[in-house]
Amino acid sequence: MPSHLPKKRQPPDGLIIGCIVGSSLLSLSILAKAPFWVAALVFSVTAIALWLYFRTLRSRATPPEARTSNQHIRQLRFDALIEIIDALPLATAVLDRNSDVLHANTAAQAMLSSDMIGQPVSAYLHRSSLGPQMERAFAGETPSPFSVHTIQPPERYLDVEFSQAIAIQREDNKSAVVIAVLADRTHAAKERELRADFLANASHELKTPIASLKGYIETLLGHAKDDPVAREKFLGIMAEQAERMERLVTDLLSLRRIESIEHIAPSETADIRKAIEAARDALDLLAESRGVNLIIHLPETPTSETSGKTDECVQLFLNLMENAVKLSPMGSTVTTRLERLSKWSGEAFPQTSNPSAKSRAIVNLIPSDKPVWRAIISDEGPGFSPTHLPRIAERFYRVAGDLPAQEKGTGLGLAIVKHIVLRHRAGLFVQTIHADDSENVKTGTSFSVVFTSTDHAV
Repeated sequence: MPSHLPKKRQPPDGLIIGCIVGSSLLSLSILAKAPFWVAALVFSVTAIALWLYFRTLRSRATPPEARTSNQHIRQLRFDALIEIIDALPLATAVLDRNSDVLHANTAAQAMLSSDMIGQPVSAYLHRSSLGPQMERAFAGETPSPFSVHTIQPPERYLDVEFSQAIAIQREDNKSAVVIAVLADRTHAAKERELRADFLANASHELKTPIASLKGYIETLLGHAKDDPVAREKFLGIMAEQAERMERLVTDLLSLRRIESIEHIAPSETADIRKAIEAARDALDLLAESRGVNLIIHLPETPTSETSGKTDECVQLFLNLMENAVKLSPMGSTVTTRLERLSKWSGEAFPQTSNPSAKSRAIVNLIPSDKPVWRAIISDEGPGFSPTHLPRIAERFYRVAGDLPAQEKGTGLGLAIVKHIVLRHRAGLFVQTIHADDSENVKTGTSFSVVFTSTDHAV
């Protein structure tokens, strides 16, 4: 009979047997001359009891496969597996024997691709050992974890672990799947690279003055030991190299200290106005010796408070204003202007009419309705070439190529500024006009630092 036709309804076995037994008892009751209603009652109770009994036996004897199809069981098991994977916080995907992605949770799709389902996992994880690891998993083994470096944007370092094969349908290896768990180790790998680069750059920066000192000491111990003119010259150079090493070590310690607490927002209150005044006072002699006018414009409010640490804010403005003084020619002006904005619209600098001005957000600050303090430090130096903009505030990157060696700095000043800004949850922006970009225009560079206000100034 075709499966799509309705099957003929069969009477229950228990009911048939109950009727036979009841009829027999009814006949016996009549032969025994019992009342008719007694015989009818005996017949009814006997038929119902036997029907219920045999129905129970038949239900217990029915195999599970008869009540639920194999396909239904398989779907239930797969659905349960998907629900478990979707609930996991780790990036997890389900792979079949062809290494195709049957399912991927939200974390896995965010890590690799939103359209990875139905695609081979090798399209996202390029590694020669991927295939052998899958074969081991489907063979019932537990593969060892392995790492994958993906170079397609964005670059990632991933750790991958495969589970043993899981059969969706019991005793059916063809329906087995493997679960892949992915862990993003990009941040840790980048941190290792940064530490390695940091140590390499620091050792290189220290190696030059140490070699210079060693050479001059050998000269003074040799043929120049009785030459007072050469001795005075060489001692002066040695003093400069010693100061350079001292500045480098100081900046390294400062950078390391601020990086170690960068993730902890300051719980104190800092006065930006006082920090700018302290930086100005510390740089007055330097600016005077270089013939640079150091001017600050402060608001009428007596305080300019933000959540921060005063000493770190002083160091921030000291580094920015010192760089501006060193980059400015004699007779020029370095201006620091502090103003309060009723809300932060993302405008780091006032509107400029010069289309040649190039700008960049070194540390971005999301616009908000909260009031902010915006400090802009501007110089009249040569400006930065656009090629320098992407690397400004990078460790050991120096853009003062025209300055004498003793004034070039360590290349860590702006890196320290950037990390202080990050710790204070502030914003840091740069805008520059370079002589090569425009003719007959006023060149210069401006840094804008934006702090969230915590005072009640109007």
